[in-house]
Amino acid sequence: MKNKSVCILYGGHPSERDVSLRTGKAVYNTLVNGGYKKVTLLDIKDGSAKELINIAPDVCFIAVHGKYGEDGLLQGYLEMLGIPYTGSGVSASAVAFDKALSKHCFEYHGIPTPQYYISNGCEHGARFMPCVVKPAREGSTVGISIAYNDSDFIKGLEVALRYDNKVIVENFISGKEITVPILNGKTLPPIWIKPPDGFYDYRAKYTSGVTEYLFDLEIKDEETEFLKYVSLKAYKSLGCEGAARVDIRYDGQIPYVLEINTVPGMTETSLLPKAAEYAGISFLQLAEEMLEQAFRK
Repeated sequence: MKNKSVCILYGGHPSERDVSLRTGKAVYNTLVNGGYKKVTLLDIKDGSAKELINIAPDVCFIAVHGKYGEDGLLQGYLEMLGIPYTGSGVSASAVAFDKALSKHCFEYHGIPTPQYYISNGCEHGARFMPCVVKPAREGSTVGISIAYNDSDFIKGLEVALRYDNKVIVENFISGKEITVPILNGKTLPPIWIKPPDGFYDYRAKYTSGVTEYLFDLEIKDEETEFLKYVSLKAYKSLGCEGAARVDIRYDGQIPYVLEINTVPGMTETSLLPKAAEYAGISFLQLAEEMLEQAFRK
């Protein structure tokens, strides 16, 4: 694998650009320090990867979060060029990125997900309270808010509409925020996410030391196994491949699947590397397994 030329695609859309830059640089440094001689970084500043034609890498490592990187667009372009790439394919990426489409898929396969509806952008109140208001096609908790009353809801709707004209209003599930990382069809140790104020927003997600990440979920072993089973079922229901992360709200009885992230972060605060390390997989081994999956796909 070390004799292959690797191009790391990073940067991308402004809403998640900073995180993507950190992910790309972390992967680049790991591969170079791990003995890879042909590694390049390509910043997808405007959603265009046309320079790939000149670079002509053996494989691409996708580190572009959000639009252009997770929505199937970049995956489709790489398939047109015939370049292997990490992660899920075109259709799985597109469906997972659109939270409304993924929820339809979860429901069809009998996977629990919170009650929801698609907002028309004109309501003066939500159908249920408290509720979560979020853009259907964004990541990293960008544009998301929790509403406890009509005033909160209207403000949350205005914020979400800045990022997407398709907004999901979802019943808020009280309980634990748990993420289940998956690598090449196998679950890694689940992580209990404990933000300081109970809301895992952008600041809590990307500011080091702010949020607690616990591998002791404080639940029974059979409950943990059930969480992993439901997560893997959700992953398979969308046709995901490679690395992904399934986000869940667990009320002690039902693991409600919120969404699937098909391009998990690889920064110092990211959850996939934390779970891999806990399972005895180094950062370099994790990156290499992701690259190997690209060739098997």
